Amino acid sequence: MANQIRTLYVTGAADPAGAERLAAESDRIDVTSSGPDRALELLADEAIDCVVSDYDLPGFEGLSFLDAVRADHPDLPFVLFTADGSEEVASEAIAAGVSEYVPRSDSPEQFDALATRIETSVDAYRERIDDERGPGGYTTVELIRDLYDVTTDTELSFEEKTDRILALGCERLDLPYGFLSRIDPEAENPTQRIVQARGDHELLQPGESCPLSEAYCRKTIKTDSFLAVSDALAEGWEDDPAYEVFELGSYIGGKVIVEEELYGTLCFASTEPRGVPFTDAEKTLIRLMSKWAGYELEHERVTSKLERQNERFDAFASVLAHDLRNPLNVAGGRLELAREEFESEHLDAIASAVDRMDSLIDDVLLLAREGKSVTDTEWVDLGALARESWDVVETPRATLYVETERSVEAEPGRLKQLFENLFRNAVEHAGTGVAITVGDLDDDSGFYVADDGPGIPAEDRDSVFEFGYSTDAEGTGYGLAIVRQVVDAHGWSISIAESDGGGARFEIRTAAE
Repeated sequence: MANQIRTLYVTGAADPAGAERLAAESDRIDVTSSGPDRALELLADEAIDCVVSDYDLPGFEGLSFLDAVRADHPDLPFVLFTADGSEEVASEAIAAGVSEYVPRSDSPEQFDALATRIETSVDAYRERIDDERGPGGYTTVELIRDLYDVTTDTELSFEEKTDRILALGCERLDLPYGFLSRIDPEAENPTQRIVQARGDHELLQPGESCPLSEAYCRKTIKTDSFLAVSDALAEGWEDDPAYEVFELGSYIGGKVIVEEELYGTLCFASTEPRGVPFTDAEKTLIRLMSKWAGYELEHERVTSKLERQNERFDAFASVLAHDLRNPLNVAGGRLELAREEFESEHLDAIASAVDRMDSLIDDVLLLAREGKSVTDTEWVDLGALARESWDVVETPRATLYVETERSVEAEPGRLKQLFENLFRNAVEHAGTGVAITVGDLDDDSGFYVADDGPGIPAEDRDSVFEFGYSTDAEGTGYGLAIVRQVVDAHGWSISIAESDGGGARFEIRTAAE
């Protein structure tokens, strides 16, 4: 029976006499007696309306059993029934969130008082829950839980999630129609177009459209977040164009915002009046659904833009790799033939220009092809990889000092690019006799690459990672941009400081901050 109260009576040892005396005080109370460990199992497996507990229980000091119950049942009525009737315990119990506090005594009326407190706390709890439930019979917590389950399912596409969201809303709100609309209120002739829908209303189907002036949604988009109409006729919609066209007796909808601009609405409706106003729980559901739709659409839009940019990048890389590289190779071959036939200082200038173009193509190709996040990482010996990178840099007079035994989780090829570009940058700006050190940061959050050259002025440190930035006429300006790209791809961070020798010190932090 709905009026019955199933009570879990928890004591240090099973107390059948106490449980029987409590049950005898009220026809509404059904009592199960249990120790604390078994009680937690019962709470997990069965529908319990109220817990009655002593203060100290075996394995649970003071109110720690209350804490254990509250961890999974934060609002369940909990009555503390204890022989320790001090004001200190009462104050502690109330502060910890007990529903009622009843001190044990020798009085024959103590179980009558206990039964009364149980009925009072459970009735108040049930009334509050009933107030939160809509016609579909769901509480705010249940609605949000179901919404979370759908929106976090990574196996579903946006269209599939939207369909399930509309089905969830129709069921929970007890309304037959649900739809996602697209609206451009700034158009010459503003319209509402249905993108996805649930229900059999002939005008609320995907692809259907109408002038915005005839849509309920015209009022929704003028609100801060949502519009709720539980009885259209009672609320004065009888002569409204929207009612004349759609004949919706009840409606609730929220604005969908994408990149701070109106996209449309997410709505639920019925041709019949609802009978009861929309609850706060249902309004919260609409707010969350609308915000989720906006977030997903924004994510989809950004993803599409990135995919188009990547396609253009790939096409650009193809042009560099073939359409430019091939004639450049021809130019280089012809240059060698010309040198066999002529001696001219102009040929040296041509060779320098060809080499520079070749370097530019290499760097831009690297930027185009390696701009994505790393996916194939492994633990890499930092010192060993630094020495390997040093071998491919033309540094006959430069010196490398490795002062680290650190290993980092990285994609070896990308990390090698970082070292090679930092080494080349040091040689280009500090001279061929530069000394370079690779070591650990003092706070153990990553590593550094430092040189003893002239350093980088503080006012230039934010600019050196930009594409094309270079203080050397022979440089491509892409070396440090590639370094930043490798760092970002790993989810690391990089900053520039002054080395002990007055040169540049690049600090790469690999640990999460």
